[in-house]
Formats: sequence, structure tokens, C-alpha cells
Amino acid sequence: VYGIEPYVVAGDVYTQPPYVGHGGWSWYTGAAAWLHRAAIESIFGLQQGADTLCFMPCLPAHWPQAELILTRGSGSEARTMRFILLRQVAGAPVDAPASWNATPLAPSQPLAWRTLPPHSCFVIALPG
Repeated sequence: VYGIEPYVVAGDVYTQPPYVGHGGWSWYTGAAAWLHRAAIESIFGLQQGADTLCFMPCLPAHWPQAELILTRGSGSEARTMRFILLRQVAGAPVDAPASWNATPLAPSQPLAWRTLPPHSCFVIALPG
């Protein structure tokens, strides 16, 4: 009944015949931004403040890992951060390859992003 692609957000759902339940205004710029924000905030659990950020992820159970690259600031103040959410056996140490050069970050642990070097990598261990 919805009648539009499942990956777009409708700005309108019609209530009048013959289009009751059809989505409309689905390809305007705001729809894409809201869908992106919903995915980042609900699946990755990213909460951003002016100077800090933290993750409270809710990955689907069948995802062994997910990754997000986030850039905050601009110019010489820009910080690019790579976050790898990785399922681990409960109580086991974080099993990240040394090539990642990653720092462990606990779920809900605040991170002061402005104090980081221009490029950094973090692993967030999630219960398996």
C-alpha cells in the first residue's frame, strides 16, 4: 500500500482515495537526512554533544561488527574518528587486530573528541 521505495522516508502519507496509505514527497533532501540520523542514532547509538560523544549501540543480533567513520570540526580543528563496534564473548579481552591501532572504548563512555589527534580509531566491544 505504501507504494514507494522502502529505503526512503515519506514526507506525506495520503489519506484520500484512491491513494490511501501511499507515501508521497519521498525524495526531498530532508527525508534522506532524517533517515540517516535515525540509523546512526538508533543502530550505532551515537549521541553527540558540542565537545563529547558516546555510543549506546543496539546492533541487530546477527551483525558481528559495524563501522562508522565520523569527522567533527573543520580545518586544523578537524578530527576524523573510526569506530568499530565488535561483538565479543562476555568477559573476553577486546580482540582487535594490531593493524587497527585502536583504543578500547566502552559503550556509554564519553569521549572528548576535541582532545584527540587528527586521526584516531576506537573499538567498542559488544556482548556476543
